[in-house]
Amino acid sequence: MVHVEIYTKTTCTFCAKAKAWFLEHDIAYMEHDVSTADAFSEMKRRLPEARTVPQILMDGHLIGGYDTLMQYEKPILERLRGTTAPATG
Repeated sequence: MVHVEIYTKTTCTFCAKAKAWFLEHDIAYMEHDVSTADAFSEMKRRLPEARTVPQILMDGHLIGGYDTLMQYEKPILERLRGTTAPATG
């Protein structure tokens, strides 16, 4: 099972959309609310390039924000559900 984490803020519309997408697809995630300055600083320590939220990670690898989630929705959903065909080569 893929471990999903989402860095969010309570007032972020795109954070709410990302969380709703995961709930709609019955995919569990761990939420990190970075609404406080200290929590946001902690996110920046882990993800130095992050400037906005949401920041979505799968198995510790950053996939990006809501736009990236929507851009790569099908392959991300396949990976989350474990239905990706094995690579050949």
